[in-house]
Amino acid sequence: MIKIHCFENELLSSMCYVVYDEELKRCIAIDPGSKNSENEIAFIESKRLTLDFIIITHEHTDHCYGVNALKKRYTQSQVVFSEGCNKNIKKANRIFFQFYFDGVENLEEVIPTSDIIIQSSESILQWYNYTIRFQLTPGHSIGSMCISIDNILFTGDTVLQFPPVFCGIGCDKDVWKKSVLEVLSLFKEDVMVYPGHGEPFKLGEYKRYEI
Repeated sequence: MIKIHCFENELLSSMCYVVYDEELKRCIAIDPGSKNSENEIAFIESKRLTLDFIIITHEHTDHCYGVNALKKRYTQSQVVFSEGCNKNIKKANRIFFQFYFDGVENLEEVIPTSDIIIQSSESILQWYNYTIRFQLTPGHSIGSMCISIDNILFTGDTVLQFPPVFCGIGCDKDVWKKSVLEVLSLFKEDVMVYPGHGEPFKLGEYKRYEI
């Protein structure tokens, strides 16, 4: 049975999730957005877990800033991006730092490399007893995608309890609306949503008037 530990990232209060199975002693990190991933590493070490995948819901820096730190610590782990995320992550990071900070950091430290590229919504990864499924959901960004494991859905900035920001590369509100409607049609109302910002909620609690 999987468990989820939530971390608040240092950039823009986004969320990182460590998904783990205590019996298997295996885990996945979704959207590590703190530069050094110190809290995530401390948790993984305290539970004596092996990190198998680092999965990014989209290419914005507040969701991927900690990838390099995790990959450096857990070299066996595999980084997973959507194809759109893989193509746009360097430019998205550059714009992020120019927009939010007076001085732009060495961007090469921020840009991780992808081991696995998700090219379609039919893509799956088998993770021991679990099947990880992906749903491409462009709109908030070109490379946005949702990740489902069992009856749990990680939505990044696609499905939140408030409208996402549209100010970066590939942001398109109309495309986002279509992606949200597709998610609502594909997943049941009792699915637990772990969003990129804010507290978890059931999909049936989503405020549909936002779209």
